[in-house]
Amino acid sequence: MTKTELRAQVKTAIAHLKPSDKENASLFVCLQIIGTAEWQQAETVLLYTALSDEIDLSLLIQDAEGSGKSVILPMPTADAPTIADDVLQRVDLAIIPGRAFTTDGDRMGRGKGYYDRLLAHLHCPKWGAAFKCQIFQQIPTDPWDVKLDKIFV
Repeated sequence: MTKTELRAQVKTAIAHLKPSDKENASLFVCLQIIGTAEWQQAETVLLYTALSDEIDLSLLIQDAEGSGKSVILPMPTADAPTIADDVLQRVDLAIIPGRAFTTDGDRMGRGKGYYDRLLAHLHCPKWGAAFKCQIFQQIPTDPWDVKLDKIFV
């Protein structure tokens, strides 16, 4: 299966999820992350503002802000990350969206390479957040695809 075909398959699968199932999955993923030592100890976290077909990290954003963590929310563009390198060096934990994942940490994005370029600048644990329908045994990868350390489902 090509990346294009897999992206289309996942898009369809997510579109068939009930809003309540997406909310429950998002809550479950966020609570798992909040329960980790890495989250508890992190002072600066890189998160994302979810699109309608991504795990919603609103609870993580609220928890981070409520506990005094610095939150970085990158805005995807066609260009390289617009976040300064010195800011990226302070990130203790990054939660990254994707289109498809493997349990081993392979990640396939939407095809523009934004997060791969961003991930290349990070020197911290890099985690993915996914719906169950986004997890596969294998996905097509390219040399520039950055592997994640852990995937939360």
